[in-house]
Amino acid sequence: MKNKLITILAFSLMAWKADAAQRVRRVPVQGDQIVTVKTSIGIATIIQVPDRPNSVVVGDQDSFKVEYLDQAITIKPLTGGAKSNLYIYTDWKRFNVELVSGSEANADYVVYLEMPKDKPLATQTKDFGVLWTEFKNQLRNDNLNLNIKRVGRAKNGILLIEFNVSSTKKETFKPEWIWLTQMGETQPIHNLFMSSLEVSPQRTISGVLQLREVDLNINETFKIEVRRNKVSYLTVQKVATWKR
Repeated sequence: MKNKLITILAFSLMAWKADAAQRVRRVPVQGDQIVTVKTSIGIATIIQVPDRPNSVVVGDQDSFKVEYLDQAITIKPLTGGAKSNLYIYTDWKRFNVELVSGSEANADYVVYLEMPKDKPLATQTKDFGVLWTEFKNQLRNDNLNLNIKRVGRAKNGILLIEFNVSSTKKETFKPEWIWLTQMGETQPIHNLFMSSLEVSPQRTISGVLQLREVDLNINETFKIEVRRNKVSYLTVQKVATWKR
């Protein structure tokens, strides 16, 4: 009886290990290959890429929650049976992902998107990535500082503004504080991604603003505003001067 129990436990452990191994995948990505990632409600799926993600674009923001995690992003489905496309941008590559929300039994835990490193960086950037323009500007709103590091332009018409937020006291940063205006009119912000919302003197947080080129006049400057008890702003150079 004891030997039978040990045998059953051994088979159970082997089955568990096999199931866990199937939930962690490594996918060599070729060109514009679309990789399907299976998710499920209640499970946080990690997508790991070779470089630190600069930004992500998710088609259906109401069905999937996306968060940054160092060189990876986490995906949490908000509804069952949902599908969406997802673009992950790094300095030298765009990864194309199809997100599917289904049963827990089929969900991926970790998906590694791998890419050969022997191709020249300049070629990869030209073919797939975002072209970045160095741009430094900052604003101060009471105890809060917002510093722009660089601006980027993608072939699909998405504009990226990478920035840091610091504060002289501990507080919760609210995304609704950030506004975009051009020629005196409010313009839409396509997406806003933050590494965290908790900022303090010891902790600087980072973020990426995503704008759509079609929403702006690329030959005019525009303003990023922080609206709290008072309004502070900084001016961003014309999109037409950004690299593309």
